[in-house]
Amino acid sequence: MDASADDSSGPESSYASMPPEVMALSSPWPSLVGEIEGLSEELELEFRFGHKVGPFAGTYKLGGSIKGGSSAIWAPATEEQYQAYLAWADRQSIDKTDDAEAYEQMAAFLDESGVELIDVGHTEVPSSGGGLPGRGRLYRLVLEVLRALPASHLERDAFTTLQIGGWGPDAAKASAYAEGTVYMYDFAISGAERTFLGLFLHELGHVHSTALDMTDYHLLATDHNDIADAFAFLGVEFLLDAESRKVYQQFLVDEFIAETYLVYTSQGSRLRSFIASGGLPRVRSAWDEVYSIFRRSFDGVEYA
Repeated sequence: MDASADDSSGPESSYASMPPEVMALSSPWPSLVGEIEGLSEELELEFRFGHKVGPFAGTYKLGGSIKGGSSAIWAPATEEQYQAYLAWADRQSIDKTDDAEAYEQMAAFLDESGVELIDVGHTEVPSSGGGLPGRGRLYRLVLEVLRALPASHLERDAFTTLQIGGWGPDAAKASAYAEGTVYMYDFAISGAERTFLGLFLHELGHVHSTALDMTDYHLLATDHNDIADAFAFLGVEFLLDAESRKVYQQFLVDEFIAETYLVYTSQGSRLRSFIASGGLPRVRSAWDEVYSIFRRSFDGVEYA
């Protein structure tokens, strides 16, 4: 079946859009090299991976978590690199605003769907209106993403808890999904907004993988084999470069499903164009079936 064609065997189509910040994932990550003094390509890659520059004992250090985990690596840095980091973070990180209304709306929305919210604040004290100071923008983004999903994706046994902040069962990653809980680690919150959004949708994709009907899961596993043989994946640039995110999908069907969930929701038009562009007949057929299964599992909702 052509991904752009109607599927008479499935639910009637309807179209939705993710927030503009999410849809921006469909395009390459714009570089700020040349716009920020002292920012090199190598330094920008460090920052995109979540590394920082900060003052340390009268000098400066560059580094941070290894793959988002509790282990860290640090190297000497300069004041120029520190200023470059501050300028880069000012434009790329999640804005540190207060928005108690966003927290209340997000918490109520999750509660109505039967999802528990855990907001880990470490030493911060929640504001009187709810939530933690400086997380208003984050709350608003999470709420907008959740509202753009079918209600059925929140009202299922595979998604019981959303934890924002702290760590989780796998300290070697920037985020995780385990036993019904989506974990958005401190690493994801303190890095680029683009990375947070990509990771959040990817982890919701793991929820989706767990909740899939087993028949559909096995069909997707077969399709994944055909797509992997041709290395015909779509890559989205966040945290890692697009090519690395293709490799990330190569060997594990669950990672393929999670990343396809991200692509399906954030860049539906790009996905449909990618499928329509052809390739080997077996690969095109596999992608057509993947899209059909996702469309059905989204209750007929497709994305711009």
